[in-house]
Amino acid sequence: MTPEEKSIMADMFYFLRDHNDPPAVGTEACTAFWERAAKDIGSLVGTKWNNHPLAMDLGIALYGYIEKKCKAKGGGST
Repeated sequence: MTPEEKSIMADMFYFLRDHNDPPAVGTEACTAFWERAAKDIGSLVGTKWNNHPLAMDLGIALYGYIEKKCKAKGGGST
């Protein structure tokens, strides 16, 4: 694994750590959570990692994963 790949993996770990408990859809906190998550993942993938393929794939996967966690709490879609 290259140093760049290690750094991307670390950033994605911290993204998931910081966004691991999404509120259910329909709660007041939901909109704020998703606005922040979208901004944070966009900053990582697009700005910091310049759309590096690994960052893009992991970013999409993690965003989808937290969306599933949100839906599992009884919400619909974001």
